[in-house]
Amino acid sequence: MVNCQNCGEEVVEGAKFCKNCGAEIVVEEASETGTKFCSNCGFEMPKATKFCPECGNATSMAPQVVNSTTTTVLRNDKSPGLAALLSFLIIGLGQVYLGLTKKGIILFVLAIISGILIFVLIGWILWVLVWVYAIYDAYNSGEKMRNGIEVEDTLDFNNLF
Repeated sequence: MVNCQNCGEEVVEGAKFCKNCGAEIVVEEASETGTKFCSNCGFEMPKATKFCPECGNATSMAPQVVNSTTTTVLRNDKSPGLAALLSFLIIGLGQVYLGLTKKGIILFVLAIISGILIFVLIGWILWVLVWVYAIYDAYNSGEKMRNGIEVEDTLDFNNLF
């Protein structure tokens, strides 16, 4: 079996396209000699391997197909736990730590607006919702970045639940 270079889904031997994401399956011969270890699970693999055959984790500088164009996704080894802690202390700071500055500023401004609305009862509820979302988003964005998944620098409520 072969894994899709885009999504990591296992595909049938000889398939030209992934059944999960539609990306073209490219089978490459190992051109480099030697081995390396997966940063996620520690599996030993040839140096030319772009995705870990054990856990599907993208290795550093693995190309990712997005909208039929090839882009290089750099892995971010910043701690998701630290990002969540920073957002716990100051709303949006975890996102800024991860490099998602626009998202962090938007969350901080929402916290200020809800702080002003505290004089009206709805402000407390809104502030807690923004605070919890900032912590949740900082951790999830950090996990996605650590696994080589591209994260947009905008608020995304579609994947909340």
